[in-house]
Amino acid sequence: MDLWHCFNCVLDLDFGAWHLYSSNMSDQTRDAAAAVDRAKQHYSFDRVLSVSAYHGTDAYQVVKAKRNGKTVYFWVPDDSKKAAYIERRASDGLTKNQVLALFERQMFDVKRLISVRLGAINGNPVWEVTFLSTNQHYNYVSFYFDSGKEAQRILNL
Repeated sequence: MDLWHCFNCVLDLDFGAWHLYSSNMSDQTRDAAAAVDRAKQHYSFDRVLSVSAYHGTDAYQVVKAKRNGKTVYFWVPDDSKKAAYIERRASDGLTKNQVLALFERQMFDVKRLISVRLGAINGNPVWEVTFLSTNQHYNYVSFYFDSGKEAQRILNL
């Protein structure tokens, strides 16, 4: 195979990877916009700060917003027939840093922290900590948003 042909193969792979990335990003953007629209139908708020996806037992888009100067979270279910809408003021629950402190006290075998994000288990808001262990297994530990009590532990996937 000549050099020009190999160069074209690399370009095709890079374009394919870019196309996959950009189509996934547009799906995420579309899902986030739809979640904000659904949140507007259920709640009043001044502005959106962020939207993040959670795909656990029930799938949610978690909308972080400002209302009257206060930060609030809205858990907007992807399928409202399967899961309920949830609202919490940020001040009524644990912060990301508080959850990380709880997680660190558990002394898990952590090689790399992957994410700390909001989600819900059985209609209860949670913080989900995802990490990779030193033996390269994915792990999920969830803490209830309201109390900090451990909600779920899925280890060594």
